[in-house]
Amino acid sequence: MLSLRSCQRERMIFYDKMIFMLSNNKILILIITILIFTVIFGFIYGNKTQSQIILNGKIFQAEVVRSQSELGRGLSGHKGLSDNEGMLFIFDKPDNYGFWMKDMRFPIDIIWLDQNFKVVHVEKSVATSTYPKVFYPSGPATYVLEVNSGISDSINLQIGDEAKFIKK
Repeated sequence: MLSLRSCQRERMIFYDKMIFMLSNNKILILIITILIFTVIFGFIYGNKTQSQIILNGKIFQAEVVRSQSELGRGLSGHKGLSDNEGMLFIFDKPDNYGFWMKDMRFPIDIIWLDQNFKVVHVEKSVATSTYPKVFYPSGPATYVLEVNSGISDSINLQIGDEAKFIKK
């Protein structure tokens, strides 16, 4: 026959074990939740490819865009770029690809490059108010680089200048 003190001690041991198991489960749930969010965050934001582009000695960190949904969205909704940032659009074949300023919040320079990375056309200081106008290059291009307005002038960019790409 168990004494009252012995029963209380057994009950305390049981409660201690339960609390220990519950706290371990909470830690396990927290770890799993953190892992899930890390994977989701990495999938959403980690798929963005970055490249370095050098134009007339200026180095740009450019987000590379290839998918149809990204091509359509571009810089729309972005609040701005720093002077060394850009967005690089890569197309499968040379063509006269048009760009517009839909949902843009800041003016940009649009630089079209051919398959040899030579500048074929530049639209400078394209204002957000130009939408729905579509801007086209004067010749076929395979790449398009969007940078802050005024950058083309600040680096004295000319038709025929060559860009260098350094993929990260």
